[in-house]
Amino acid sequence: MKHIYFFLFIVLVTSCKQDPVTTVPADDKPTHVTPVKVPVFSRDTAYAMVERQVAFGPRVPGTDAHKAMRQWLVKKLKSYGANVTEQSFNASTATIGEVRAANVIAAFNPTYARRVVLAAHWDTRFAADEDKTGADKPSDGADDGGSGVGILLEIARVLKENPISIGVDLVFFGCRGPGIFRWWC
Repeated sequence: MKHIYFFLFIVLVTSCKQDPVTTVPADDKPTHVTPVKVPVFSRDTAYAMVERQVAFGPRVPGTDAHKAMRQWLVKKLKSYGANVTEQSFNASTATIGEVRAANVIAAFNPTYARRVVLAAHWDTRFAADEDKTGADKPSDGADDGGSGVGILLEIARVLKENPISIGVDLVFFGCRGPGIFRWWC
């Protein structure tokens, strides 16, 4: 039993030992501290972007709402100074057949080698399969799809107003994968 206590004591003492490489002595204070400007992320603006998407109606690939949302998204991203690319493609789906869809990519600082990628999908499901009262109807996509896009659009606004020294790619997928019970894109 004494050996266990001795072993625990050794573990405790060695785990509390400071690593001299990562610690700074109290008398070696930094000579210059540069404050970091943190831009303001507006949750109200992000929420308004979700409301705007929902106003299109369900954004099921192949529908007029899907096409209108794509046009609005491209226009909004260009207004924020992004270099916008649209990747159009045909998607063969099990529930709604073949549809035309597109991913939208907004690049900030497109020539920079160091890059960050953030992504969300902007389409909605053909059927809200997890909704007990409307499982056979399309979803308005406020939470699933809309919230992620709202956040990315607000990040795009912040990037326009606060340029940074890395590249940022915001990717908006226009035809995402399955729901729980149904494949549709």
